[in-house]
Amino acid sequence: MNKNESKYFKSAEKMHTALMTLLDSKDFEYISVKELCETAGVNRSTFYLHYDNVNDLLQETVEAVYKDFFGRFGAEGSGEINIDDKNEDELFLITPRYLVPYLDFVEENRKLFYLMYEKNEMMGADKTYETWFKTIFAPILTRFGVPQSEQHFIMVFYLKGIIGVITEWVRGGCIESKDEIISVIQRCVIKP
Repeated sequence: MNKNESKYFKSAEKMHTALMTLLDSKDFEYISVKELCETAGVNRSTFYLHYDNVNDLLQETVEAVYKDFFGRFGAEGSGEINIDDKNEDELFLITPRYLVPYLDFVEENRKLFYLMYEKNEMMGADKTYETWFKTIFAPILTRFGVPQSEQHFIMVFYLKGIIGVITEWVRGGCIESKDEIISVIQRCVIKP
């Protein structure tokens, strides 16, 4: 990486951090380019070198956060999890092994998580779901013998149900323990 590329990435990282900082104190709709630049310690011209508007920065920040999230599973940002070397118990994605890192991620990024799901059209959540379906859920469901014609419906139920529970947890300030939320999710998916 040359000096200019390094400077470019450092500026982008500063702006991601500034956005996350500002999201802790105000709603996204009220964050201006001027505030972002002041918080990041960069010029407006630097901002516009990277982005057309604050929404562009938000989308790039979400991508960086997802990359961090998938990195927690050793998936290097792609969302791909190698299922070939896992037994079926390891593919049951509502165990604490999978849910605790997800809940940690959500708790650390509450404002961003809430914004992502309240404004999912703007954030491209459908694209993210599609990627998750292709790289994670479809291979697992195929391995469990679920017909392809049913896989999309099961994935939508699974994702929207879990996200609904977690969104309510975030909306309430993450007061309940992660163990309590995992128990709720498991009771919703598995017969009590």
